[in-house]
Amino acid sequence: MNQQHFEKKSTDKKRTPFKLTLIILILCFIWWFNNFTISVHTEIVHDDRINSEITIVHISDLHSASFGRNNANLIAEIKRQKPDIITVTGDMYTSNDSNGEETAQNLLTKLTEIAPVYYVNGEHDLKKSFSEALSESGVNVLNYKDEVVTINDTSLHLYGITNVYYTPTFDLANKFEPDSERYSILLAHIQNFDKFASFGIDLSLCGDTHGGMIRLPFVGAVYTPDGGLFPELSGNRIKGMYQKNGKRMFITSGLGNYPLPIRFCNRPEIAVLKLKPNK
Repeated sequence: MNQQHFEKKSTDKKRTPFKLTLIILILCFIWWFNNFTISVHTEIVHDDRINSEITIVHISDLHSASFGRNNANLIAEIKRQKPDIITVTGDMYTSNDSNGEETAQNLLTKLTEIAPVYYVNGEHDLKKSFSEALSESGVNVLNYKDEVVTINDTSLHLYGITNVYYTPTFDLANKFEPDSERYSILLAHIQNFDKFASFGIDLSLCGDTHGGMIRLPFVGAVYTPDGGLFPELSGNRIKGMYQKNGKRMFITSGLGNYPLPIRFCNRPEIAVLKLKPNK
């Protein structure tokens, strides 16, 4: 009996390192999967002013990350979506990261080979020289500019703003004229949905929040600096599609892992917005 007990104890000791190794490997895989693999989030929007389907790929908050060598995996995934236009809402590199700045510029330049690219800055990538380099590379920099684009037989009115904060008197009407005849899309790094909707923007595309980085089922983001603990339970807009008086805003959780790679239930994201005619 004692011999059997000794043998069982010895076997248990041998199994313990294997179990610990297996647990560590599983945790490492979960961490890697949540932080370094790309997800695709698709939203469908119908409107009377859309005459034929338009595909928009929206990305944000790369923060100098690379998915594959020279972002080959990211570029391939974007190309797979067959976008008509690509929209980018800032923080494509982290402040004072010259290598990351080059990574971001190379990525956006390569994306112009897939579809027209429209970009606005965030609080990290607001250097004038970066925007100028992008313009020279064929990227459409919407630095408080608007542009009407025609895709197939549908005209879209694109607006872009560069705000990294908002004053109480912020009003898009100080710069732009609303356009009810065309479907309007605003690019803004940081959301201000009430003001965007009151101006008449049909679809606002934003980033900045990183989706809260760490998310839990049913409660959403665990913490954001502006919203505190469980901000979505208090009505804060952190990730996904929102509607107000017939207007929409989509916030992507972005691609990068700034300040640390601690994403959970919130993988790096490519957003695909499909605009379709009303049935």
